Amino acid sequence: MSTSTLRVPTSFRLPAELLEELKECAKATNRSLNNYVESILMDFMSKNKTMKENVITPDLQAKLDKAREEHKNGETLCFDTAQDAIAWMEAL
Repeated sequence: MSTSTLRVPTSFRLPAELLEELKECAKATNRSLNNYVESILMDFMSKNKTMKENVITPDLQAKLDKAREEHKNGETLCFDTAQDAIAWMEAL
């Protein structure tokens, strides 16, 4: 059983220079123009989704602000080595 993705015909107006560059890149990678543009768009959308997932939420911003304020007021811990940090945690 095969699965296929529904593809809808679409048209875009592009600058002639951009279209020619896309055609050249598609040909250089032995792909159709449609496949090449589709893969570029899918890659962009995937990266855009990742960027949206990495947005600083108001809750995270509040935590960052609190941490900065604590650091500014000297209310933070500072260790010279990782071993010092581990020893401190083990002593808790």
